[in-house]
Amino acid sequence: MQVGWPGLSRAIAASIVLTSIFWIALGVWLYRNHLAADRSLRGAAVEAASTVATVSGVVGALSGNASQNRDRGARSLPPTVMPSGLAIPVAGVTPAQLTDTFSQGRAEGARHHDAIDILAAEGTAVQAAAPGRVEKLFYSADGGNTIYVRSADRRLIYYYAHLLAYDPSLREGEMVRQGQSLGQVGHTGNADAAAPHLHFAIWNVDPAGDWSQQGVALNPFPLLHDGAGRR
Repeated sequence: MQVGWPGLSRAIAASIVLTSIFWIALGVWLYRNHLAADRSLRGAAVEAASTVATVSGVVGALSGNASQNRDRGARSLPPTVMPSGLAIPVAGVTPAQLTDTFSQGRAEGARHHDAIDILAAEGTAVQAAAPGRVEKLFYSADGGNTIYVRSADRRLIYYYAHLLAYDPSLREGEMVRQGQSLGQVGHTGNADAAAPHLHFAIWNVDPAGDWSQQGVALNPFPLLHDGAGRR
């Protein structure tokens, strides 16, 4: 059977139309699948970013809380200055909380204490009782972390012992003001871990001698306990 030209033309046109419809439909299907995959990937990326941000936020909050807790433990307060001119060297401690341990025996009575022990929670701020120059930061088996601060006239040494740690900014040779943070109450050296405290002593010394000289011990208790003090 022969097909005339008009019939052939119609067949070709129909074939072209059907082919076009097929490719258009295929293109639409591929496009829709691409959009769905793209949305899925973007959703996964957003969710992952959100998760990372949440985790970072939690870690940051925990780090911040830990830092705040450390700061609270060693926070300095305005010093309580007594009529003697000396400040109580442990933040937050009042004169009524002090005990005179100056004449107590040590080493089974072999020597006098020649200092007072100021009990406080571990980590409480230790503050300069008086202004002066940091002569020595020294660790000893008995005193643990110790600080020697010398008065401007070089006649007095203020001795702080059993510190948990020094203030990070503290350096030998620097001048400290009264009430400045020196470190934290601890139990280093031979101190009892169950009773953290600051061992505080004052020595009258030879101005020409160095930080390690044996001076005459002065009792800090009456100097810190006499009167109500002032802030």
